[in-house]
Amino acid sequence: MLDSEIYGLHPWGFHLTNVLLHALNAVLVFLVFRKLMGNDVRSLILAFLFALHPLRVESVTWISERKDVLSAMFWLLAMCAYAGFAERRKSGSRNWKAPYLLALLFFGMGLMSKTMLVTLPFVFLMLDHWPLKRSPSSGWSKLVIEKVPFFLLTVAVSIVEYIAQRDSGALGEMSHLTAADRLENAVVSYVRYIGKFFWPENLCVLYPHPGHWPMLTVFLSGLAIAAISIFAWRSRETAPYLFFGWFWFLGTFVPVINLIQLGSQSIADRYTYVPMIGFAFILVWGIAELTQPGRFRVWIISTAVTAALGGCFLMTRYEIRFWKDDLTLWNHALAVTENNYAAHDCLGGLLRDAQPDESFAHLQEAVRINPDYADAQRSLAAELFDRGRFEEAAAHYQKSLELDPVCAWAETGLGLALYRIGKSDEYLPHLEKAVQYEPDNAGRQDLLGIALYEKQKPADAIDHLRKAVLLEPKNAKYQVDLGTALSEQGQLDEAITCLQAALQIQPDSVNARQSLETAIELKKQRQSTNAP
Repeated sequence: MLDSEIYGLHPWGFHLTNVLLHALNAVLVFLVFRKLMGNDVRSLILAFLFALHPLRVESVTWISERKDVLSAMFWLLAMCAYAGFAERRKSGSRNWKAPYLLALLFFGMGLMSKTMLVTLPFVFLMLDHWPLKRSPSSGWSKLVIEKVPFFLLTVAVSIVEYIAQRDSGALGEMSHLTAADRLENAVVSYVRYIGKFFWPENLCVLYPHPGHWPMLTVFLSGLAIAAISIFAWRSRETAPYLFFGWFWFLGTFVPVINLIQLGSQSIADRYTYVPMIGFAFILVWGIAELTQPGRFRVWIISTAVTAALGGCFLMTRYEIRFWKDDLTLWNHALAVTENNYAAHDCLGGLLRDAQPDESFAHLQEAVRINPDYADAQRSLAAELFDRGRFEEAAAHYQKSLELDPVCAWAETGLGLALYRIGKSDEYLPHLEKAVQYEPDNAGRQDLLGIALYEKQKPADAIDHLRKAVLLEPKNAKYQVDLGTALSEQGQLDEAITCLQAALQIQPDSVNARQSLETAIELKKQRQSTNAP
């Protein structure tokens, strides 16, 4: 809202804000890790790697992903405040409440930006172990109790988020996946994310969920994750950077690793914005720790850093160009993925007016690849309806409603398709359901009113037509529809008012003018009949 006040609706302004927030986050990464680790050079390299990696492209260039850069800013500010709190507690200072409350405030603001921050209290516990070294000899219970307000916020926001996603239908899109399917994908996804970090090739806006993974792939992925986790745990004292970075990476991905499937994607580049800080941390600290001191050490590290950051810069510049417009974005997704039904569906919608035949082909392909994708079923049904293939349209609308039962658009489309094929006894209930799902939609209220009037239910019809006019009083068609119905039912004064309003909105409306003349003539006839 603030961006729109400053920039209007010019996209460059919204992009600028995202870029500035991302730049600020890079600075915060440097400041936070310098404060925690006390090493300027490593923290600077980490910040540059975070800033320039091509996996950042989606979060920064996609305006809707403002939540990524904004929530990460609050995440890093909360870490900084928590570090200040921990230092004061460790030194025995009584002035620890201000940084503690500040950390809680930033955590809450981060959760309001994006609920992925629910894992931050666990990161705080890892910080207590290292590098803050607050591990008490009496056990961890005191440190856990200290974070109860953070955990309460986590639980509350997680419940709200789950309900919101369920009610929006995001949980139902891939409801056919079993718990085992989701677990398999989660295990494989960790390895795929590591692969994207080291070799960021074929990045795109949506990686379709395959449904099932080969058991060998799942087994090898699980074995790799388990082996690294065990090694990191056993190295928590001798190589704490590995323990910290690995479990940061592993843990912060949990909300978006699709154990609870949201949407149709298998993985997403935007999900790496915070978790990959942990993996980058392992890389930077690991190279520094494992490189033997000597005259070649600086040369080796400098060469590795220059090559890595230079490669990131070039790849990021390369990836940005695919976010030029929707057609480029989705065509690229098709080029670098297989069986991407969501990309076919989106291209079908984008090309509908300019290239209808190509649009139709994309929609058919989307449904062929995944007949259980409700969006594609609805889009194909709409295209079939426009082509006059009403029976096929009705079948696809029906299929979409089996997959997504609460959809006003599909109910309306199915009702109209049934009407066109002559099933007059079946279409009305679907229009009524559409209005029930979206009572504030003037178009659906008007459509239902017309259908009820045809069914000889004038009182109910006029009630819905009135609602349509109340919702959109500046719509000439709705005024004409209501005025005509009122005129035919003898409510001439109100009818004339509606039709006059329609002519004020649309002076060249032939229907409004003819209906108004008819209503005025009927009123004159009534007056002459009632005259003494």
